[in-house]
Amino acid sequence: MIIRLVSLQFFSISNLISVKRGRGKSMVVGILVNLGLVLGSANAAQAPDTQATNTNMSLPAALAEQATESNDEEQAAAVATIFDKAITAKDITPDDKVLAEMASQANSSDEQNAMMALASLTKLSELIIESVLDDYFVSNNLVIDPALVEKFKVKFATSASEDGISDDVAKRQVMIFLVEKHMYNTYGGKVVFRQSNPQLPVGAYYKVLKNYEQSGKFTILDKGLADGFWTPFTPPYQYELAEENINFAQPWWL
Repeated sequence: MIIRLVSLQFFSISNLISVKRGRGKSMVVGILVNLGLVLGSANAAQAPDTQATNTNMSLPAALAEQATESNDEEQAAAVATIFDKAITAKDITPDDKVLAEMASQANSSDEQNAMMALASLTKLSELIIESVLDDYFVSNNLVIDPALVEKFKVKFATSASEDGISDDVAKRQVMIFLVEKHMYNTYGGKVVFRQSNPQLPVGAYYKVLKNYEQSGKFTILDKGLADGFWTPFTPPYQYELAEENINFAQPWWL
């Protein structure tokens, strides 16, 4: 797929498919499990005499009910806020189809939990970063360049479906470029190479996101998720570009 999600510049879910084949396992399992980002685990380890208040309910049924109630509470709990809107665990938990695919790919429960954690972290980062980009674009009075929109559509016409690249998709990509260009020109910082974006201004992203966080525009309430969110923005960075090779005069795809 040629169209990128900004969050995937920092958080890759390609490992979800390749883990079973042995690629990326050390990163997914080692890092994310250590960060403690496993969501939605029910806790039914209570003493037997407190597990069933209904004497007509069997012990296994009481345990199942308590696990369900505990899981529902966890899923409804806010893990972050963005522009005063709560993001719950349920909002970033993969749907049943994805969870089933993870279960089929994983070799163990720990591996499955790590895959789920990575997907949840990716979704959270997507919600935050996309919202920040939208706000940054408006706050800095940036304007979509129609010429760039058309050039993007032409560039990727052969890689798209029969219907071609939609205006919405092309405009989004142009908007992202304009925001990243403005961020870099304003804040500078390190720029790194990514396969889907040869000039990713990771240092400027860090400064902008920190400004938004410190002004209360977003907050990550879950410490594990917060640690995971900020890790890719923290130096040292891989594949840094030399300053003389950085040029935001035009988009990377031209």
